[in-house]
Amino acid sequence: MEQQIGVGVIGSGMWAGHFVAASQRHPGARAVAVCNPNIESARRMADRYDVADAVGDVDELLARPDVDAIAIVTPNDSHAEIAIAALAAGKHVICEKPMAMNVDEARRMKAAADAAGVVTGINFTWRHPSAAVYARHLVSQGELGRIFHINGCFHQGWLINPAVPLVWRLRKEKTGSGCLGDIGAHIIDLAEWVSGEQITSVVADTTTFTPERPLPDGSGSGRVEVDDAASLLVRFGNGAMGSLTSSRNVISEGMDQRLEIYGDKGALIMDFNDQMTVRASIGRFARENQMLSVPIPARFKRTAEDYLQRNVMNFIDAIRKGEQMSPGFADGLHNQVILEAVERSVRDRTWVGIDGS
Repeated sequence: MEQQIGVGVIGSGMWAGHFVAASQRHPGARAVAVCNPNIESARRMADRYDVADAVGDVDELLARPDVDAIAIVTPNDSHAEIAIAALAAGKHVICEKPMAMNVDEARRMKAAADAAGVVTGINFTWRHPSAAVYARHLVSQGELGRIFHINGCFHQGWLINPAVPLVWRLRKEKTGSGCLGDIGAHIIDLAEWVSGEQITSVVADTTTFTPERPLPDGSGSGRVEVDDAASLLVRFGNGAMGSLTSSRNVISEGMDQRLEIYGDKGALIMDFNDQMTVRASIGRFARENQMLSVPIPARFKRTAEDYLQRNVMNFIDAIRKGEQMSPGFADGLHNQVILEAVERSVRDRTWVGIDGS
C-alpha cells in the first residue's frame, strides 16, 4: 500500500479550511490534526472536517510521528519561525503567501528546506482557475509570439468602508505589507507564470487611502501602517513592459482579477470573473484584427473546489512521488524579492532591479 500522508494544519481560519478539506479529499492523505493556540477554534475546524484531533501547541504537533507534512495558514509574522521548526523536524511544508515578512526570512526558510531535502509549497492559488490555466497554455504554445506588454490587476473593495476595523491584515507587525503582500503578490506571480517571463526591474507607488481605523475591540482607533493599494511599472527579462495594480478600494464584483498579454503574433485577455472563455486574438483572427471570446476547452476546466485546493493536492502528490512541486519555496523567495524591490522603489522613488533570489 502506498504511503498515506499525514497532514497537520496550523491555523483555523477560512483559508485553513481549504487546506484541511484538500487533505481529507486526497485519496493518499489525511488531515490528522488542526493546530491553533485558540484550541476552541481548532476544535471547531477539526469537527467541521472530521479531523481526529485538535492541538494548541505547534511543538506538540511537530513531535507527532503521524504528521508527515505541515500546512502553515497563519498570519505572516509566524511563517518563518514555524516553517524552520517544521523543516528541522523533517516535515514537508506548504505555506501561505507571502512566504515571509521579508527577504531575509524567506532566504532562511529556503536554506532550511534545502538542508532538510523535503518537499515545499507556496499557495499561489490563482495559478489554477480555468482561465489562468488556459491562458498559460496559449502562451506556451507560441500563439502570442514575442511578448511586448503584460498588464494585470487584482482588485478588491472591502476597505472602501472606513468602519472596517484594524484587523491583522492591516497591522504591519503581523503582515509586513498590506495590499501589496496580500493580493499584489498574487498578480505578480500570475503575470510571470502565465507569460513565462520574469520581472527584472520595477518602479512603484503605494498609498493608504484610510490612514486610521477603529480597533477591533471598539476601544478607540489606530493608525494603518500598511498600504491599501499598489501600482507597479515593470520590465521583464525579454524586454516586455508591464503594469500591475492591486487595491482593496475598488468597487467591483467582489474580486476583480485580470491579465492582458500582447505579442507580435497575438493577444489574450483573461478575466477571473469569466471561467468559461478568454478573449483572444490568435491565428487568422489576429491577422484580421479580431478579438474573439474563445471557449475554454473541457480539459482545462477547474471547479472552484479544485482550484482553491489544487496547490495542496499537488503538494501531497509531490511528497508521494518524491519530487519537488511548483510553486515551492524557490518561487516564494523570488516573489518576496520582488515585493521588497517594490518597497525600496516606493521609498527611494526610483527604478529598482530585481536581485537574484
